[in-house]
Amino acid sequence: MTAVAAGALVAPAAFAAPAHGAAGASQTPRKAAASAPGDVDGDGFGDLAAGAPEGTVQGYAKAGFVSLVHGTAQGIRVTRHKSITQDTAGIPGVPEAGDRFGSSVAMGDVDGDGYTDLVIGSGGEAIGTVAGAGAVTIVFGAKGGLGSDAIAFHNPKPAARQGFGDNLTVGDFDHDGRDDIAVSTGTKVNVVRGASNLRDIDEPAMTAFAPPGGGAGMGPIASGDINGDGYTDLVTQAYFDDGADEGTLGVLPGSAQGLKTAPIGRTGLPFTGYSVVTGDITGDGRDDVVVDTTGSDGPDEFLLRMFPGTAAGLGAGVPYGGAVEPGTAGVLADTDGDGHADLVSAVVGAADSDGIQNAGALTVVPGTTTGLDAARARKLTLDSPGVMGVMEGNDQFGRSVTAGDFDADGRADLAVGAPGKYLATGAVSVIPGSATGPTGAGSILFTPESLDHPAVKARFGSAVGAARTR
Repeated sequence: MTAVAAGALVAPAAFAAPAHGAAGASQTPRKAAASAPGDVDGDGFGDLAAGAPEGTVQGYAKAGFVSLVHGTAQGIRVTRHKSITQDTAGIPGVPEAGDRFGSSVAMGDVDGDGYTDLVIGSGGEAIGTVAGAGAVTIVFGAKGGLGSDAIAFHNPKPAARQGFGDNLTVGDFDHDGRDDIAVSTGTKVNVVRGASNLRDIDEPAMTAFAPPGGGAGMGPIASGDINGDGYTDLVTQAYFDDGADEGTLGVLPGSAQGLKTAPIGRTGLPFTGYSVVTGDITGDGRDDVVVDTTGSDGPDEFLLRMFPGTAAGLGAGVPYGGAVEPGTAGVLADTDGDGHADLVSAVVGAADSDGIQNAGALTVVPGTTTGLDAARARKLTLDSPGVMGVMEGNDQFGRSVTAGDFDADGRADLAVGAPGKYLATGAVSVIPGSATGPTGAGSILFTPESLDHPAVKARFGSAVGAARTR
């Protein structure tokens, strides 16, 4: 089994809904740090979180765990890591079968102390007698790494199998220097606003927002400054009747008072459930939106369609100029440092050299002042030159994708989950950015065994999270 290094076991994690972590720890005055995006410990390097929602913890199947791996001048290295479960000291709750702790992971500084905090979804968490209602845990960053302070929260009106926490995003909607957390409930978006005393609040207040065109359900959500006014906006997908019929892509704007209900752009979609990513492709200071679908249905299909950010909000959709290829938009990030976000999309079903399906592959499309440059698109797999690992059927390379500046060189590095690798043990591939984009030079591939974590069918890498530089 491929692993780059082994580290010492860090005591595992714990969800008694909702309660904050170590008593009294949050009363210590905290000095503001000046850290990089995604920097949990304040050392200037972005860090990476990987979720294994099907991992067994204390004998409980699919209880789930998360591993935080720190960045260095050489990029991500597993010699420094923190393992988190609901049996770790300070983490609310207890591990239970089917909790799926780590079903989603995200990063943001929610209390404004300068250290990035880790936001973890556990979509299978039972709330009282409500099975599968879901919950979200915030583990607060601190000098030297994650501290023992954590809180957890759930939908005030939990519903069975709702999966609260599976679909979330982080962004500073009111531009107060503290990131807010938006969580889809299935029909609405609940927002927890960042606050300096958030770690001291057992039950943070939530505000519910109806997405444009919604009523019956929602697809993935994302955050980005679409109109360039300095406030993060919320990008939503919703449908009123049937998600397989048609949907609406909409943007709720940020403001000094938080999200507003009047959208700054909405457009119809042939379906809902598209992948949606945001980033500044054109370099004009406004984030653009890219949506896609893994299937196709006639001339109105949205395969890698870009919606530019404008001063007025969401612009008109522009079809991607490259070959039509079903895939999933993974992330928009500036991997070559030219000031333009590049699109990284995944074809999880791509076959390996023996024709075995679901090996997985990425397509990297450079951004330019005029949009995505399809002519310079290139493939990236575990068989690409220099990339550590081997492309094999059922790896599911690309099931999750994120980007962060793990070596602080000003270019975004990719982290790619392959939860099917090694008979569903799972692995994460880290591929550095360079002047020419993602490169195999310096890449690593690590598994939960590299972190002294339970490995059998953990599906490690089902979720990955970092904070991209803008």
